[in-house]
Amino acid sequence: MPRQYRVISGDGHIDLNPDVWRNRVAAKWRERAPKRVKMPNGSDAVVVDGGKPNTIGVTRSVRVAHQDMGKQVPTFENSAGTGTPQQRLREQDQDGIDCEVLFSQISLVLRQAKEDDFYCELVRAYNEFLAEEYMAAAPNRLICMGTIPITGIDDAIKELAHCTKLGFKGVKLERYPSGKSYPTPEDDRFWAAALDLKMPLTNHSDGNMGSGNGQPDFLYPKEPGPDIHQRNAFRFFTRFTNPCMTAPLQMAFAGVWDRFPNLNFYWAETMIGWLEYGLWQIDDHYDRYIGMIHDHWGLNRLQRKPSEYIKEHNYWGFLHDPVGVKRRDCIGADKLIWGTDFAHAASEWPNSIKVMEQDFAEVPEKEKRAILVDNCVKYFHLDQ
Repeated sequence: MPRQYRVISGDGHIDLNPDVWRNRVAAKWRERAPKRVKMPNGSDAVVVDGGKPNTIGVTRSVRVAHQDMGKQVPTFENSAGTGTPQQRLREQDQDGIDCEVLFSQISLVLRQAKEDDFYCELVRAYNEFLAEEYMAAAPNRLICMGTIPITGIDDAIKELAHCTKLGFKGVKLERYPSGKSYPTPEDDRFWAAALDLKMPLTNHSDGNMGSGNGQPDFLYPKEPGPDIHQRNAFRFFTRFTNPCMTAPLQMAFAGVWDRFPNLNFYWAETMIGWLEYGLWQIDDHYDRYIGMIHDHWGLNRLQRKPSEYIKEHNYWGFLHDPVGVKRRDCIGADKLIWGTDFAHAASEWPNSIKVMEQDFAEVPEKEKRAILVDNCVKYFHLDQ
């Protein structure tokens, strides 16, 4: 019988000591697999294939008082959310949480592996550890997202099938399935496979797929002339609002939503206070600039308003956000997912329920239940 949930966090984090899973890496790669190392100040870091150390980070432990955050020396032993699954369940209980959707910020760290085959082996080993050891401790409370590699469409589809076989309830993408920062026609094979396998798709990268920071935002049909100083056409749509809408908009202009009307995405920890203005602005700026953008970049008009694609196909994750809760009607309670962000510093642990109740004080019980439980149960098939 499926578990009866009262409160689900749709956004939690696990930052694990690699020593607990590196034995799952094939023997020929194991010496180069992720290792725990000590930084000069005594904090822990992870090194992959002799690369740059990746520290735990001073904002990843909610146990530290805000005023002391910069003084901490984080290790896997003294940080929250870095322990065993049994410890994680105790931490859930302390916070009044029945279940968490858990994200690992590990894919880009593992990408420091020098060969693609080695990198994919690390992804495989980590996913198997999560499924067979970590989640196995409480599969209806520890809902880890599987990691999808960024080395190309074939590797992405292969690991998608592997995650399905392992029993994951969802997978997390850092880039588009092709490994690019913009959608490509070959990605359609992945979208089709995800729908066939009934695998929910998620992202935890500020609502984008790696665009910005020098990475292209789109494969435009035309290159704008030298007189156009703004090289990224999508900037016209989101310039006064939140860039979290970039990826859904990329997928709209690439025709993904039209070709796959049943495809959906969950964008975790984007917050939602910006949505009301953002949905208005994106339609206004689309009407205002699409003619110019078509002339200079070659983008054709969409079949529907940009906001309609965003509303229909996308779920949005948020933490303590009383402004967004008040403005929830702009997109609907059925598209919002609340989370604690445990164990990162933005979390209210162990007082998440108290703060949530303040934010939801005027929300009707049916809508509150949807945001805190039902949307996660539906999206991640937690009732199966």
